[in-house]
Amino acid sequence: MNRFQSTILAVIIGSLAILLATSIQCFAATLSGEVVDESGKPVPEVVISVQSFKGNFIPGRRNMHRQEPIFPPPQPGNTDATGAFSIDNIVSPSVNRLMLFPGRDSDYEVRALKMQGIEFYIHPYQFNRHEGFPFGIEQETDITNVKITVRLRMRIRGQVLAADGTPLSGARVNLMVKNRRKGGSGRGSSGGTATLDVDGNFTRYVNSPAYYTISVTYQGQSAESKELLLEEGQRLDGLTLTLKGNPQQPRKPDVIKAIPIVDHEKRMAVWQRQQEGVWAINPANRHAYKRINCQSLEEALAQATDQGAHLVAINDKEEQNWILEVFGKENYWIGFTDGVKKGDKQWDNGDPITYTNWDTQQLISESDKSPEKDEKTSKNYSVLIGVTGKWQRAREGSPIAGLIEKAILEKADVIIGIPNENEE
Repeated sequence: MNRFQSTILAVIIGSLAILLATSIQCFAATLSGEVVDESGKPVPEVVISVQSFKGNFIPGRRNMHRQEPIFPPPQPGNTDATGAFSIDNIVSPSVNRLMLFPGRDSDYEVRALKMQGIEFYIHPYQFNRHEGFPFGIEQETDITNVKITVRLRMRIRGQVLAADGTPLSGARVNLMVKNRRKGGSGRGSSGGTATLDVDGNFTRYVNSPAYYTISVTYQGQSAESKELLLEEGQRLDGLTLTLKGNPQQPRKPDVIKAIPIVDHEKRMAVWQRQQEGVWAINPANRHAYKRINCQSLEEALAQATDQGAHLVAINDKEEQNWILEVFGKENYWIGFTDGVKKGDKQWDNGDPITYTNWDTQQLISESDKSPEKDEKTSKNYSVLIGVTGKWQRAREGSPIAGLIEKAILEKADVIIGIPNENEE
């Protein structure tokens, strides 16, 4: 054997060794079990989801938000008539987070969980705020006979009517929930913007027995309920809030000016603005981009409309690289849609399709269980996977879509007066 043949043989053996080493690093595990209520009866149609992160599980360390997520995540499991579920293709070894879908808006809360023969009692407030239940999976290990005990969450469901009695369909309102403990001591409140459904309805979940007051404001009009008493486990439906007052005309958004950090209050103001997102200018095309937090694709689209923007249209590789460098390598909704008809593909803002970067090896396959397809259930939006830079398709309202919590907005010429690169 000459020197050249020896070199080729060494390269082949080395390549096979590397391939074998990488092929045995990760294995697919299965998580299976049942979901029951507090009386032990099976609960059907509960969606169980798992988020996986690279690395090994360290008991007592809640650092999953700092670890690299595995994408696409395992397909969620839906309980059948007997309450049974199964989630396959979980990467192992890994650290994972078990949750109910769709997170904070799930109609159920976990009361207890039994895994590997050990029973855990779960605080519903922590679980329902996307904390979930952390657990680790060792290499080549399946976890079976998991028992999840749930109950329906306490909630207040109501409808907002305009002054003339018509439902406030699809409006974004400010919704405030105030609470007072039954014993008279201790008060609290929570609130923020909410998007009503087509019939003007809203739902707010609560965590403990108390006296509750619901108020809503919209364009200068407001309405407030009387104090409502909710006992342990109760749910209130049928609340009606009718707006009063004169509606205000929408005003142009205020221009945000830079705030010098000189004291604590101003530091907090800057932090709040960063949480809401700030616009960044791409010098290559002079367009403005913003990263936003959102609980759903519908909310991302609503925020884009409110801010006179659209979900980002990525027209070349350089633009995508700039977005990931500026906003970080996370998973984002982008404005590419794939409609019902063949070839019905487009950017939300009407830009021509000049660049795509699909992940052809791991395209998400989402089944449509609805016998009647419509535009909403059949239209696919797209997600930019920050770690790989690849794109995935995700249908609105699907379990996969429920795990995407950020989006990139884009609009042209948001700031006037920026010189071109060729200007002196």
